[in-house]
Amino acid sequence: RCYEKIGRQFQEFAPEAGELLHRHPWCGNIRELKNAVERMVLMEDGATVQEAHLAFLAPAGTQPGQERGLCLPPEGIDLERLTRDLIVQALERTGGNRSRAARLLGISRPTLIYRIDKHKIRC
Repeated sequence: RCYEKIGRQFQEFAPEAGELLHRHPWCGNIRELKNAVERMVLMEDGATVQEAHLAFLAPAGTQPGQERGLCLPPEGIDLERLTRDLIVQALERTGGNRSRAARLLGISRPTLIYRIDKHKIRC
């Protein structure tokens, strides 16, 4: 669909790129795959998708082909505890500066303040 919308089309995937796509854990499921395909179509204009074109699939500080770090374990997680722990870590790292902590977490300052109150975090 996005090929038709943008007017570009890849001819093939290099073997390494195909292997990277196959190995990628796709934690975000079909939505993550759809977004990756759209990004490839928008950003690349060659006929063959190379492994280097898929570097965005690897987290910062890793190379394409390295395993991704976060996937939901089969037994699940305590999301509330994880959220609380991440907020505490961000506040500690920023010396209690809520604006900087919110930026680290990728949320707005009011959202951070709401979550600090919700989790009864003292800072």
